[in-house]
Amino acid sequence: MTLQNELAPAVQTSTDAVAVPLRLHASTLASVWHWIAKFGGFVLWLLTGFGLLTHVLPRKDAKTKLDEIVVYSVPRSFFLWAIILTGFVAAVFVRHYPQTALFWGWVYVWVLLYTFVTLLFDVSTFKFLLWGGIFTLVWLTSKYLEDVRDMYLLSGVFDHMRSLHPTIAPGFAAVVSWLLLFPWIGGLFASFSRGRKTFSPNSIEEWFLGEGREVIDRSGLKFRSRYRDLFESLLGLGAGDLEAVDANQQVVKRWENVLFLFFHWKRLDQVLHQRAAVVDAAPGETIEVRQAQ
Repeated sequence: MTLQNELAPAVQTSTDAVAVPLRLHASTLASVWHWIAKFGGFVLWLLTGFGLLTHVLPRKDAKTKLDEIVVYSVPRSFFLWAIILTGFVAAVFVRHYPQTALFWGWVYVWVLLYTFVTLLFDVSTFKFLLWGGIFTLVWLTSKYLEDVRDMYLLSGVFDHMRSLHPTIAPGFAAVVSWLLLFPWIGGLFASFSRGRKTFSPNSIEEWFLGEGREVIDRSGLKFRSRYRDLFESLLGLGAGDLEAVDANQQVVKRWENVLFLFFHWKRLDQVLHQRAAVVDAAPGETIEVRQAQ
């Protein structure tokens, strides 16, 4: 017994020495698996059209999910997709059909201009109609003066622009698209990891990868959609801003550039007009009652 008592601390120390590396190894494997699962979720999110298919084909096996809707806010880098796609398509066509270099050059110029205007300015529907009307008036006035007074005005500008022949080289278009593709994917990952919002009848949950969750109580809040930039809404595939307003009509929370907001709004509006109340039915059982606000 004395020998056993003397050996017990040594055996315990040896066991602890082996258990600590095993726990560290298990913790490392769990962390690696966690990040692999998150990356897999990101790839699945991309393949399902940034989560759009989950709304088009709702899960019938999860009744509670029908009372929730998940949306994503995207950064402004998302709007680079038009330049990236046009560059890759133009490179393929010009490489196989060199005679289309001028046509794709003009397409690339207009897409580039459209994207720059989208990123640099906020063009609402009213501003678009106003400036569209101004430019139309200027163009009609120029045509009138050219036909009646023989004055050479905007036609000279247009002829000069056409004479520049902005043909596009397939290598240039492909390189620019590849360089822009990486920040675009990075912006998508930022949207997936920090831009997810889950709206339910009682709360709004925001998820931040690596940090945790933030839950907002919906009591006393009303919601409205705003499409402040027409060009962003088009490039963002129906994107817009979602605002939470209190009883004093003050905006207490704003989520900008919510992807597919135009298409999600009908279902989102149904969720936002519900409240859930939990009623005791029997010991250990509850009944959830949905009621319109």
